[in-house]
Amino acid sequence: MAKLASYRAKRDFTKTSEPSGKAPRRKGSSFVIQKHDASRLHYDFRLELEGVLKSWAVAKGPSLVKGEKRLAVEVEDHPLAYGSFEGTIPAGQYGGGTVLLWDRGTWEPEGDPHDAYEKGRLTFRLDGEKLHGTWHLVRMARRPREKQPSWLLIKAEDSYARSEDDPDILEEAPLSVKTGCSIEEIAPARAKKAAAKKPASSKKADTVKSEKPAASAKKASSSDKAKSPSVEVAGVPLTSPDRLLWEDQGLTKQELAEFYTGIAEWLLPHLVNRPLTLIRCPAGMEKKCFVQRHSWASMSSFIHADHVSDGKEKTEILTVRDIQGVVALVQSGVMEMHVWGATLADPERPDRLIFDFDPDEGLEWPHVIEAAFAIRDRLKSLGLESFVKTTGGKGLHVVVPIAPKASWKDALSFTRSIAEAMEADEPDRYTSMSVKQERKGKIFIDYLRNNREASAIAPYSTRSRPGAPVATPIAWGELTPDLKPNGFTVENLGKRLKALRKDPWAAIGKIDQELPGKPKTKRLSRKNS
Repeated sequence: MAKLASYRAKRDFTKTSEPSGKAPRRKGSSFVIQKHDASRLHYDFRLELEGVLKSWAVAKGPSLVKGEKRLAVEVEDHPLAYGSFEGTIPAGQYGGGTVLLWDRGTWEPEGDPHDAYEKGRLTFRLDGEKLHGTWHLVRMARRPREKQPSWLLIKAEDSYARSEDDPDILEEAPLSVKTGCSIEEIAPARAKKAAAKKPASSKKADTVKSEKPAASAKKASSSDKAKSPSVEVAGVPLTSPDRLLWEDQGLTKQELAEFYTGIAEWLLPHLVNRPLTLIRCPAGMEKKCFVQRHSWASMSSFIHADHVSDGKEKTEILTVRDIQGVVALVQSGVMEMHVWGATLADPERPDRLIFDFDPDEGLEWPHVIEAAFAIRDRLKSLGLESFVKTTGGKGLHVVVPIAPKASWKDALSFTRSIAEAMEADEPDRYTSMSVKQERKGKIFIDYLRNNREASAIAPYSTRSRPGAPVATPIAWGELTPDLKPNGFTVENLGKRLKALRKDPWAAIGKIDQELPGKPKTKRLSRKNS
């Protein structure tokens, strides 16, 4: 494809994981913005036109301030497959650095876009996950010896525009729309190296110390940990078994491994053969943690690396198949296990939808409970049964099992429509927007976890937070103000499971239901039954 000749000439595809690009099968109207930490941090603004992504490097990123001009230097056309690229371009390669998928959606030009592009004045509307409304791209007069055309990216005056006193969208919503990660998390090795250069923090966790008698003894013996012999748990060697992972609770690596083996029959059905996103804290919760999605040196053979393709590019994923795999994760310092809403058997069609209720600071727990019941009733009206779990934080997850027939695009569209319907019915209570300004005093209904490669905390996984909380499936009847959102922990979960007469999620894999059409926005009254 001649339009991509410049793009391909600049890259060695044996060294970079960027897509080489193929001729598109159909025309579309996508746009994407990628945060790119190369020789300098900038934002790559891309519009789909003529079968490629027309691309501009915007040094300061887009601004929502009406009339503010941001320099946008036109660069080579990129293949459409680049619209889903996120990762690190190797040093020494063109554009070497980390790429974060900051925003994506569709664009609608005003008039003929081909004619407007040639004339150097494009006016268009964006419908993204972060950016909306009308924008202008205006080409500037070419200067002597200027190799690449310079344009100006300008926000038009409309209801989405902001004033200079309003928050900066780049600071408000810095995370990836694909994975929910920061640019530092996408390049954990770089972040870890930078953190090692900083002096150790003396800040202590603001938690109540555990009354567990052995805790102080374990802390006192911390100098002997390097000498601790390895042990075996579920047939997996565990080195430094006495290393403290949650210092205030005195919980060790060995105790975490034994905790998981003790609840294996509850944990594994929700974890095995699902692509994983891992939070690794090799030195414990209070030290440096980072995100891990791909294989690493000396990774245990009990942790499996596979490759899945979305039809355009292949992605490496990690999975476990048994409790040995879970213990191997613990050996590598994994303190959180997050899973896709799809299985390795069919990664392109989700079998679980996730609604994540994230309350603003100061909102009381009963409001989150009301939100969960409200969406349960809304889903019931569409013929969908749902399940609920605590997250080990301040929110809740409502999970909808479905037959793996719909695409990720359809799953995202459906969950987005549900979130937006709830927001439309009660705008003072709910928001479907991730930006902080929109979330003040409200509950954010996060539907973005229903993207391919996005993930949610696995049922029965621990969290790398004070108190060693565990994300825990519960029955709807248990969801009362007396239940603490982070009340289930490594220390008390075993007692809960032994006391249960029935698994609250026993039916989650047996329900036969499919993704319905677009839901109605009719408001539903909350039912307590």
